[in-house]
Amino acid sequence: MIRVDRGPKPEALEAIRKAEVKRLAAIVRRGRPQATDFGNEYNVVRSALWRAQRRKCCYCERRIDRAYNDVEHFRPKTRAYRGQDRPTHGYWWLAWTWENLLFACPLCNRRYKRSKFPLARDSRILPARHNPPGPERALLIDPAGEEDPIDHIQFVPFRQVGKKKRWIPVARGGSRRGKKTIRVLKLDRPALVTYYGDHVSGLVSHHVKVIREAIRAGDGCAAAKAWRTALRKLFHPRQAFKALSYDVLDHHFPLMIRQQLCLDLYRP
Repeated sequence: MIRVDRGPKPEALEAIRKAEVKRLAAIVRRGRPQATDFGNEYNVVRSALWRAQRRKCCYCERRIDRAYNDVEHFRPKTRAYRGQDRPTHGYWWLAWTWENLLFACPLCNRRYKRSKFPLARDSRILPARHNPPGPERALLIDPAGEEDPIDHIQFVPFRQVGKKKRWIPVARGGSRRGKKTIRVLKLDRPALVTYYGDHVSGLVSHHVKVIREAIRAGDGCAAAKAWRTALRKLFHPRQAFKALSYDVLDHHFPLMIRQQLCLDLYRP
């Protein structure tokens, strides 16, 4: 997971938000809204989010098509399972708020995240009609939030006896939020781990090999050139699994080596 920038809010969304919040408020006064009460007016931002996220899922970083994938509500609109037997009402008033909308693949959105929105044990729930975060302390990492997901999630190599090395996401520095985000979104699910391995073996390993050969030959200029080429290819805006690429490069070329060779590993 990497940070995503939604860009400017689509002009059509604000008028829709005002009308839909007013409509839902009347429904809420009569009882808890159902999923069908929300309609799909928020789909007006589908293309804008897909382009802003460079055609990738906001959570798993897989490349996805615009069709058959979902406008995701970071704070769930209908129900929100916060843990510890807290109330489960959703954030209905944020269903059309630009800052709450993302674009996700069906597996991350419908199968794994669904309505989960765990809060810290001592956190209070955001009052209705208030803007987040308010008193809430969310345990899920917002890809479009102020923090960098790389600060919380790290990819590390793991090898079982007799098996191929795999790269799996873990909580960086024991981050509680990183651990919870991986668990809720199942970012370590077998299918994704396979994608990670294919990405490393099929793309990243080539650049690692070229850089290493230049370093062994004592050719600093060639190493720097190969490094710049690797970053340009691996951190291209539309490239999948950029957070993984970052950690693979950091693993093979630790900070001390990068400093000696003046190789800058910036955050994607």
